[in-house]
Amino acid sequence: MWSAAVAALALLAARCGAGNITVISQQLTFDDTHELVVNSSVEFILSFAPNPAQGHLPIRVWAQTQGGDTARPLLLTARRTVGAWTWQLPYRSGPALLHELQRTLCPDDSVDVESLGDDCEAEAGAAGVGALTLHVSSSCAAAARVRLRAAFVRDWRLPFQSSTPVQLAQGAPSVHAYRFPRDQDHVRLVVDSADDVCATVAVQDYSCPIAETLEDIEISSLRMTVTRSGGMQLSRQRYPRGFYVVAVVHASDAACRPAAEDDDPDWLWGAALAGEGDAPPPHALPRTKALTLHMRAALTRAQYAAGAGAALALLALLYAGVGALVLAQRLPRLRALVAPRAVLADKPDEATRSEIDSAMSMSPGRRRRRDSTATFDSSDNSDTDEEEETGTATTDVTGTRSPTAAAVTTAADVTTAADVTTTADVTNAADVTTTANVTNPADVTSTAEAVDVHAAGNGVTATAAPPPQYADGSEAGPRTVYVIESDRAQPTDSTSRPFGLPPRLNVAALTRRRGRVLAARSDRYLYTLYTVGLFYALPVLQFVAAFQVVLNVTGSLDVCYYNFLCAHPLGGLSDFNHVFSNVGYLALGALFMLQVRRRKLRRRRKPRHEEYGIPAHYGLLSSLGAAMMMVALLSASYHVCPNALNFQFDTAFMYVLAVLSMVKIYQARHADVNARAHATFGVLALLIALVVWGVVGGGPLFWSVFTVLHVFTFLLLSLRIYYVGQFRLEKQSVQEAVAALPSRGLRPLYAPRLVMLLIANAVNWGFALYGLFTQSADFAGHLLSVLLCNTLLYMVFYLSMKLLHGERPRWYAWLFLAAGAATWMPALYFFVSGSSDWSATPAQSRERNHECRVLQFYDSHDLWHLLSALALYFTFNALLTWDDGLAAVKRTDIAVF
Repeated sequence: MWSAAVAALALLAARCGAGNITVISQQLTFDDTHELVVNSSVEFILSFAPNPAQGHLPIRVWAQTQGGDTARPLLLTARRTVGAWTWQLPYRSGPALLHELQRTLCPDDSVDVESLGDDCEAEAGAAGVGALTLHVSSSCAAAARVRLRAAFVRDWRLPFQSSTPVQLAQGAPSVHAYRFPRDQDHVRLVVDSADDVCATVAVQDYSCPIAETLEDIEISSLRMTVTRSGGMQLSRQRYPRGFYVVAVVHASDAACRPAAEDDDPDWLWGAALAGEGDAPPPHALPRTKALTLHMRAALTRAQYAAGAGAALALLALLYAGVGALVLAQRLPRLRALVAPRAVLADKPDEATRSEIDSAMSMSPGRRRRRDSTATFDSSDNSDTDEEEETGTATTDVTGTRSPTAAAVTTAADVTTAADVTTTADVTNAADVTTTANVTNPADVTSTAEAVDVHAAGNGVTATAAPPPQYADGSEAGPRTVYVIESDRAQPTDSTSRPFGLPPRLNVAALTRRRGRVLAARSDRYLYTLYTVGLFYALPVLQFVAAFQVVLNVTGSLDVCYYNFLCAHPLGGLSDFNHVFSNVGYLALGALFMLQVRRRKLRRRRKPRHEEYGIPAHYGLLSSLGAAMMMVALLSASYHVCPNALNFQFDTAFMYVLAVLSMVKIYQARHADVNARAHATFGVLALLIALVVWGVVGGGPLFWSVFTVLHVFTFLLLSLRIYYVGQFRLEKQSVQEAVAALPSRGLRPLYAPRLVMLLIANAVNWGFALYGLFTQSADFAGHLLSVLLCNTLLYMVFYLSMKLLHGERPRWYAWLFLAAGAATWMPALYFFVSGSSDWSATPAQSRERNHECRVLQFYDSHDLWHLLSALALYFTFNALLTWDDGLAAVKRTDIAVF
């Protein structure tokens, strides 16, 4: 009967002129589907009257048409007491032309009645609670069949601590609401799905109207793109009256996947054969998605305090343990376990000191201009933790002992005839053999003049030089000059070695500069790091603060790549736990710097003999601790808003740590040929520039250039290392290296060094080829892997060579190495199982999100922060102490490898 009436009305409208419009008013019921035929001459006004029990519920309007086009669409206008909305059918959504829509009209209680006047409130009441009027019209002369339905939404409330399954389709978004209970201030919204269809989940204030299209959502909502996982924490402070949760399906997956994944590899063949371009099919099926909404409890203040307090308690416990060990060294029994076997310089008496000062002031020939590398720091070259009371000794730039107070003495302990030195006390007599006590200065002089003995196998000659004389004719004492064998005149025959290098290298041959000069060079690392860190960190802080403001203003949660399932906001920070977990780098870096400072002060009070032990310089060691603290600052800054543009902030000083660690290991036995601070940080600046290019640009051209630079640079560095810094990229050096190949044949000059370099080249060539073939978007991570792998390889090589040369680290160095390995393994596991991926799209990154794993506060990346901070601390302590056992060994007897 209803269809017959509609047909009669259509016939009547057709008989009327085009300028006449027939208005039909009807009273319809909720929850029933109604069918109309509409054209340009008929307009329907449909009234829906609810019963009083349904007036507080929102209304969902569904409409479908089988005709019309986008140029002359069917118009639907919905009017309620809280507002009016207009839609059109059909409409285009991406590549699809949709003839169906579904919209949710906000309930009457979404309007804040306290802001209404008395007249407005009376008129609203007269209209009837929950009343709805639909106006249906068309500008097309052809008749269009329309089906529509208006129904109350009864399941739209999201209950707390429960899950709500949701079905949504393109053109039919879902809308649900949540109201905070009286005693609740925060709640977590978690979204999960089993399919990969791209959707946007938005949260907006409980007000009218409801934004249900992507265009409206981007203006007024807190939103995120979702495929399989998503989450956010919401507060009563931001949404005092509650909020809507709106889910909208995208027309394509371009917003959730990289553009390359959506490209059809056969598009060219299709266009050529079918003669079609990129025009979408006119009637594509609407996309659908099923997801589940979970409303879960947020952390309380007590849980925040417990999570943060646990990390601080762990660090405080470590501080207390180190302090207890320092105090325990005052006990004789423990002191015997940690006290090194060290040789210390002798202190002259007051009479001798005043005599030397007077002679030096009266002798103008003794004055020299202060070198530009000189420093007022009087720290020595020791690398151990305990010592006995003795004096000082210095060595000039050429390796000649200067006539300082340590050289003026009336007695000397001479270990062998070939090792004639000035007076020195040996803390452990077991470490010194064939000791002769010479009490007469004349005996020392005659012995020194008679000695010109070649240190077998070391490539160094210990020559006793005549003692210097002051203005009064007195002798300051004997001195010893170490000369590299290559410095002597050698015949240039077929057996000569390239660059005149000795067959065996020792530390004395590569530590001929004064200790003060080497210390000044080492300190430059720390001062340069302070300068670079200051100028690098300030723009970083400004940059990430701007990102946080953009996130808060726009409401787009795709700007920052958090682990949304374990991101706990606090104050102005959206992800407080990932920022706070960097406190380990800060605290342990400061602790390591305190340990280095303590050791340096103890050596200043009780200096060591400069001809014994490894010449460790504390500026380079302190720079490791300072760089670790900079990692804390920059990593925390990155986690304010992690994304592809600022990922380099998180890794920049990790590159510094890796490079400085390798420089420190190399410096131990190559003090004179080690890299300068400005050169090292210049290389690091080049690496940062490459990272910026790789992250922002990338592509085949970049990877080709980087691969060539990687291989060529490592080859050049290998030659520099093998020839002990003598090789340079110039014609003469290349000719000398090539000329030595026929004479040496297959016999390498330094076999262990060659093996290490061959392995390192194989590893680096592997990294270079892997990067060239894969061309990963995460170039910063690729470069970090290269540097960390080289650092680990060098540490393993250094430790292996120590053991092969009969050097045994002290027991506490083994403990540091074991603790470092025990913390590195779980740290790297948690790093690999990360909770986000900035190189992917935000939706793909959310697929890696997971719930908190420890104390409901820390996830895998937080555990990486804490464990890697411990691992770095133990590793740096191993670098600091693993050569302590060489404190009583002469540098002429310490091999270089």
